[in-house]
Amino acid sequence: MGTDIGDVHAAASGTSIPTRCGSLVFVGNSHTYQPKELGGVPGAFARLAASCGHSVSAESVTQGGANLSDLWEEFESYMQRRGTEGVAFDTVVLQVGKGSAEERFIIGEVLRHRYCPLLLSLASNPQVVLYQTWSTAWPEPTEGEELTATLEEYRSVMLAAGMTEVVLARAGHAFLHLKADNRIYPALWKDDMGHGSALAGVLVAAVLALALKLTKGERLGRILEALLPSAWRTASPGFAGAAEFGQKAWREDGKGAPAAVMNLLNDPEEDLPISKYPPGMRTERRDLPFEFGCSIAP
Repeated sequence: MGTDIGDVHAAASGTSIPTRCGSLVFVGNSHTYQPKELGGVPGAFARLAASCGHSVSAESVTQGGANLSDLWEEFESYMQRRGTEGVAFDTVVLQVGKGSAEERFIIGEVLRHRYCPLLLSLASNPQVVLYQTWSTAWPEPTEGEELTATLEEYRSVMLAAGMTEVVLARAGHAFLHLKADNRIYPALWKDDMGHGSALAGVLVAAVLALALKLTKGERLGRILEALLPSAWRTASPGFAGAAEFGQKAWREDGKGAPAAVMNLLNDPEEDLPISKYPPGMRTERRDLPFEFGCSIAP
């Protein structure tokens, strides 16, 4: 891809830094609180970390459709409240996208004048992770370069504001890396709104774990496979290209389907399609290629 998916920058020395990662707070929108099957990205990350032998706690400040500018006041109040309760975070994960020039300016300013001063004032001296998402199922040829430019711009802003530990988690690049794989890529999309599926959730968790140096990749593919549910919702046919694996309509009965799959479909508490979203399809773990986890491990 021409760039590492996970990248750590230490301002003082210019070398990689030892990772601190025990208590995290995530800030973002539906690309953070989805996929709900796994407890969102925070839940998926905590599960993966536990599978790699690390005990972490993960909390979140989220709102659908919001960006870091929209979430600033809520984040400030949340950090102040948790501080009075004796909770200290060593890692703050900020969700960012590619953004237009205007959006990049706004996010850069709120990072410089709001987030950085607050984080620098904390006794826990948290490291920051910039978790960058994807933009569309059909990216332009320049998508990778644009994602990189935006992420480097935000990192530069934070370093200039005094932050010393800024970790880059390039989830958008991980999606691009899988774009040509019709065995995997269509299963990354939960709905036609562009949300990530359960498979995307474990992919993002892997990107974060590698960026934070919680794992070097040994056995990672097998761990990712084990984290997935028996079935998960995916977008309508053709949304992200032709799927070279079996898919069924979301509520379609399947002969020989595991009981866990049918229980999932009949669970009224499950994140089922409603009028807000197209009906979508269902992908079952058993329908993906053999050892598919090795394909999605960044």
